[in-house]
Amino acid sequence: LEAATSLTEREVAMLPMGALIMTLELATRFLKDYLDGDLYFKTAYPEHNLVRARTQIKLVADMQKKWEDMNRIVAEVAAKTR
Repeated sequence: LEAATSLTEREVAMLPMGALIMTLELATRFLKDYLDGDLYFKTAYPEHNLVRARTQIKLVADMQKKWEDMNRIVAEVAAKTR
């Protein structure tokens, strides 16, 4: 946040949501690539992108469980750097 001085208070508050959405988007991209025959992401084995998608979905679920902590941490850091 020290380097991102032009962010508004609302943008700072939305940082956790941005992290969650980006993770979910990546899960969707991995799954789409798996369903399309692994054309975009390089894979090491046949179900690699499926495993990646499932991992990202688990990460989203973990973020949801820790949602209050994520928001609290961002607010604490913002209070110290602004």
